[in-house]
Amino acid sequence: MEAGRVAVMGNPVQDQLGVYAGQLLRRLAGATSHHGTYDDRSAKQSQPGKKVEIKGSARTIKSGGATLELWRRHLEGSRPLGICPLMEGDRVAWGAIDVDAYDADLAAIFDAVEKEKLPLCVCRSKSGGAHLFLFLEEPVSASEMRSALKGMAARLGMPSATEIFPKQSKAEETQWPSWLNMPYFGGEETNRYCVKKGGMVMTTSEFINWADKNAIMAGQMSNLCRAAPSTAPSSTAQTSDFEPWFAVALQRLSNAEIGKADDTLMGVARDIGRWASEIAVDVDNAEHRARQSWHRRGKNDADFDAQWLRNITAGMRLGQPPRAIKNGDAPRLTRLSEVPVTQVEWLWPNRFAIGKLSLLAGHPGLGKSQLTMFLAATVSNGGEWPFREGFAEQGRTLVLSAEDDVSDTLKPRFLAAGGDAEMVDVLDAVKTRTGERGFDLSTDVEMLDRTLGQRGDYRLVIIDPISAYLGGKVDSNRNSDVRGVLAPVQKLAERHRVAVVCVSHLIKAGGREAIGSVTGSGAFVAAARLACIVAKEMVEAEGEDGKIEKVETGRRLLTVAKNNIGPDGADQSLAFRVVSRDIGNGIFAPAIEWDEQVSISADAAIGFQEQPKPGRRPSAMDDAKAFLRRTLKGGRMLSAELDAAAANEGISTGTLKNAKKAVGVISNKENASAGRWWCFMPGMQEELPL
Repeated sequence: MEAGRVAVMGNPVQDQLGVYAGQLLRRLAGATSHHGTYDDRSAKQSQPGKKVEIKGSARTIKSGGATLELWRRHLEGSRPLGICPLMEGDRVAWGAIDVDAYDADLAAIFDAVEKEKLPLCVCRSKSGGAHLFLFLEEPVSASEMRSALKGMAARLGMPSATEIFPKQSKAEETQWPSWLNMPYFGGEETNRYCVKKGGMVMTTSEFINWADKNAIMAGQMSNLCRAAPSTAPSSTAQTSDFEPWFAVALQRLSNAEIGKADDTLMGVARDIGRWASEIAVDVDNAEHRARQSWHRRGKNDADFDAQWLRNITAGMRLGQPPRAIKNGDAPRLTRLSEVPVTQVEWLWPNRFAIGKLSLLAGHPGLGKSQLTMFLAATVSNGGEWPFREGFAEQGRTLVLSAEDDVSDTLKPRFLAAGGDAEMVDVLDAVKTRTGERGFDLSTDVEMLDRTLGQRGDYRLVIIDPISAYLGGKVDSNRNSDVRGVLAPVQKLAERHRVAVVCVSHLIKAGGREAIGSVTGSGAFVAAARLACIVAKEMVEAEGEDGKIEKVETGRRLLTVAKNNIGPDGADQSLAFRVVSRDIGNGIFAPAIEWDEQVSISADAAIGFQEQPKPGRRPSAMDDAKAFLRRTLKGGRMLSAELDAAAANEGISTGTLKNAKKAVGVISNKENASAGRWWCFMPGMQEELPL
């Protein structure tokens, strides 16, 4: 009876395969002239971790494209199906990035795709690599699809040689355009599944639903190569401006100096990407012409390919074409929901950050320049920061130094710090038609932008001192003038992902807190996300006359006076000495030698003491509560030790008991019988006022 019911109603599994087959036939439409297949027995005999070779049995079937029956057989696992995306008129409705690995981390690829907000579905290939599918609601030309997928592959950090489907832009480029093996061979028992968050397997139904939900319109493809809205100033480029600029760029590429051809190509490719961020640039044509200039330079295609695509994409992220014509100002609004949450990227953890403007201030002769050369040297070789505070990301440094000679001061100090001189560029001056002039941040910020944009490996910019580069028309004591100069510099730091360290001096008159002692307008400190102060280390000692006086120890202190993105305060201070090191040929240069971590605030380091505010004097109870918050801020303490410390402060037992109750101190025994008593503050003690 039961068997008879099945016969009448049909096979539910086969019925479902038919539904899936029809949906996949619609979504993965391709060439109607041919399809692909192979003998799956060869795949089953492959070894784990190695490529599944099917060339011996792979066949292009010339009798027609995919059909409902071919998809059904594919899903049931009896005959694998391969489809060429190229339809009539060389148009495609889907494409894929082929990650040719044999042990790809699908979860990591999914996370990278999600971080970049790309509409790609991550699917495991037969060899354990990945196919990243892009689906469209309407067909586009194959060349448009290839361009978009190349850009997305570059955004995901994939090499320029990554395979893209469709492999051909036009069917006439080969007798039978290439086909791609389809997912879900074997249905739900497949090893060619698509994945979701955490690498979890998508069912066939989930994959089809994902493809339908995430298919995009053709007009959305133009933005897929861009990582984020450009932070460059608003500008509108004209298409007619590109060709004259490109002709000069090609000539520059053809005539590049020996040893600088790669850098020249890098810059040209980035600039083309910057043009393409605002106007319709025929990137394929530009690539062809640039490659010809490259060949005239005597260079090979492999070197060209290593630079081209990734720098085109980098330029698209940067935006602002080199000769963009401004055509009126308009506000650029960014909806907060569209902004990704990111972590602070540190150059030196908790002291100098990537993408931020920092200040390093101190009186003359205390070692600020030696410190900047130490920073540059550590970055040049990816060295370790003092006291195991992490490692620097290796990269280049751009130095603007107005007070120190490069040959007899900067370079010796840099070498004494152990740096690689190949990784530092010094911006000496600006060349003009009549000679040279000094660099001016108030007028030359675009030039600085262009300099940083020519390479992708700058990590640090040093401006020493910042006051020397403000220009003659900027009043360093006026907040509006200073903000007008520093705001674009901060934008450059963000756009090019570099740490900008500005060196400044302290005013001679004392009596101010550290952040108020920097020379010039308060806008210098306000613009900086971090401000470090260099000071002499002073200690109290008894003089010959028996009086207590301040004396120098010979050490210097690096303190953090302001940190808007990390910790500051006394526990961030470091002590160092300026020593002399032999750099060869009888030349000695000053260098930093780190001594120890010390506990002193920036205010205390420069001798500032906050005067008590007029009004009611603190009571014994106030003193006891402040003592408890200060003493227990770092964690629990034995009750007996806490009582002894309070007695040393002159706090009575009764006052201490009442203060504990007032601030919420908790006392617990180590164990129920004979343990010791401990006292601690609940919650976030560091947020309580002292």
